[in-house]
Amino acid sequence: MFDKERYLEHIGFSGTPDATLATLRELHRKHQLTLYYDNGYVQTTNFLDFDLDALFETIVVGRRGGICTDLNFLFDRLLRELGFEVKLLAAGILLPSGKWGPDVEHAVMVVTLDGEDWLVDVGNGGVCILDPLPFSGETVEQEGIGFRLVREGEYHILQYRTRNKDWRIAYRFTMRVHEMSAWSILSELNTLHKDVLVRRRRRVTDRGQIMLTANYVVTIEDGVERPSLVRDPAELEKLVAEHWG
Repeated sequence: MFDKERYLEHIGFSGTPDATLATLRELHRKHQLTLYYDNGYVQTTNFLDFDLDALFETIVVGRRGGICTDLNFLFDRLLRELGFEVKLLAAGILLPSGKWGPDVEHAVMVVTLDGEDWLVDVGNGGVCILDPLPFSGETVEQEGIGFRLVREGEYHILQYRTRNKDWRIAYRFTMRVHEMSAWSILSELNTLHKDVLVRRRRRVTDRGQIMLTANYVVTIEDGVERPSLVRDPAELEKLVAEHWG
């Protein structure tokens, strides 16, 4: 059963959870330091019925990783119960081919505080914002990674850069509000691609973030991006245990 007090305790939030920007920032960072992305369980995800009580037991109580819908739907519920004004939005991912994926693929949120909107996302499988991001278009540095939102027609495009690599695109989204049921489209995609799934993990660290796709690891510390290939199975097992165990 979803329990906001237990949720806050699990991510290490001990303050007064007022609906303020300071609280949102702390919740956003602590959430990602505690809970992590892992698509290894996507084949068991029921995209036709998102049961947040069951998700809470699995992800928070069971301390298991999850995909964007798991992590962001739970965080959306937490923020609403704490009194934040939240909109649930859908985002499309830029594919390696240079084409955009479906508009309803990734899940993000927008929180409005004192009339200002902030992008909130604790569930991306790639490089992700560490703190809420304003819509001003300015570059905001978070642990050495630059983030900005660029407007292109009806879309807002999240871009990022590290200290040793130029701007890249994470995803794009519109301000159209969605219900959780909109992500039922992923049920069909999940079935179509079940035989080509590559396991992907990501989590935030004290100095940045780390991503693991199969045996290809990318660490970003103090804004410096370092990719490497882990060839030794024992070394890979140790890496997984250290960050996602």
